Amino acid sequence: MPPGPRRAGDLDGIDVVPCACATIRRTSRAVTQFYDGWLRAHGIEGPQFALLALLERLGECNQTTIGLRFDLEKTTLSRNVKLLRQKGWIEITSGDDARERVVRLSAAGRRRLAVARPAWRRAQRHLRSALQDHDWDTMLESLDRLTHAARHARRPRGRRGVGPK
Repeated sequence: MPPGPRRAGDLDGIDVVPCACATIRRTSRAVTQFYDGWLRAHGIEGPQFALLALLERLGECNQTTIGLRFDLEKTTLSRNVKLLRQKGWIEITSGDDARERVVRLSAAGRRRLAVARPAWRRAQRHLRSALQDHDWDTMLESLDRLTHAARHARRPRGRRGVGPK
């Protein structure tokens, strides 16, 4: 007999979905919308802020490095890089290999980060205050473990949708 349904406790309006993918995507959208609400007044969205902050930490790097850090597919990353370049927040140059594209934060991107960072900090504090310290730490650790598991889980072989033999 399968186990009973997972309970969401006293979380109003949260439907329990017994699928990691659907639950994580719902959570991701809710959290992204939360941060976007804080950052919108500064002309930047949460995912854009995260990408610029990564470039600030790493300095210049190639698109492959960015894609690996954020688990972004090539087309999604290309679309985001194109948008950030159009806004003037990043610069792209050729790397050592002419095929390699090196991405770095522009002066305008640094300014945008500096202006938006206080709003990001306020959003971070507000979200964190909605959880106990232990829950916040457990959430971050659990999401890191889930990312690791998804990266290393055995993928199906053969026809699409057919599991491993």
